[in-house]
Amino acid sequence: MTKMSQPDDVAYRGCTIEVQSYKSDGERWRPKAVVSVYEGGKVHLKQVPAPLDVLFASEQEADVYTVAMAKQWIDDNVAPRGPKGK
Repeated sequence: MTKMSQPDDVAYRGCTIEVQSYKSDGERWRPKAVVSVYEGGKVHLKQVPAPLDVLFASEQEADVYTVAMAKQWIDDNVAPRGPKGK
């Protein structure tokens, strides 16, 4: 299987998603992201971990889930800015 290349940093709706998936319990990968939210001239960092029961066999799978999870967190928690919104 070919590795799906996922960038370490992903820009989304004016935020930056840093993918930090890590190996947990030996062989499984746990999704985790750090989201940088830019508000009021400041950068706010928010750790967005996956639920404890979410583990993947490969780093690539965990990274793909991480980006989707972080985008959902941004959609749910960060107010749209400017005329473009999302």
